[in-house]
Amino acid sequence: MKFKFTFIYIAAGAAFVAVSLWVLFSGGKSARAIKAKYRLGGIMLTAWSMLSAASCEGPGPFVTCYEPALPPEVMCYDVAAPADEITVKVKGKDALDVAAGDIIQITVDHPNFKQYVCTISSQSSESVPLLRESFEAYSDGAMNFEVTVQPSGYKGDARLDVYGIIDEGEGKTSEVLLFGPLVIKYI
Repeated sequence: MKFKFTFIYIAAGAAFVAVSLWVLFSGGKSARAIKAKYRLGGIMLTAWSMLSAASCEGPGPFVTCYEPALPPEVMCYDVAAPADEITVKVKGKDALDVAAGDIIQITVDHPNFKQYVCTISSQSSESVPLLRESFEAYSDGAMNFEVTVQPSGYKGDARLDVYGIIDEGEGKTSEVLLFGPLVIKYI
């Protein structure tokens, strides 16, 4: 099929060149030469389109000379579910200054562990544990824990951390730091 249209195109091209010379030599005054030139131009355009269509491939009932585009890539943006969003504040105060008897409120939104531990330790050269409280998770929603600051005689900056406890079986557990270090001031 391609050979047939290629041959027609070459023959029409040669005839078009001959008729173009005829129009040129007649000075454009020969109506027959101009009419023949237009007809040969139409034949060349038809042969060229048939040659193009014959050289293309395509699926189904239509033919295209273009490669089909790749199917669109599916992009999934899975947003991580919020887990263990922890906030800490001192009950009745705006600042994080604590004294013996003050209550530290710990809120855990979207708990991911069954047990949590709050630790407070001094930030001196030798870290001294001042408090360690553990809590059991009791719901899937927001949980509020309260820790009462015990008298320790310590004054200065302290570090507050909240850990999630992982039960590894056979009585073994490990701690995962979820929040901290938060610097609080013992006054």
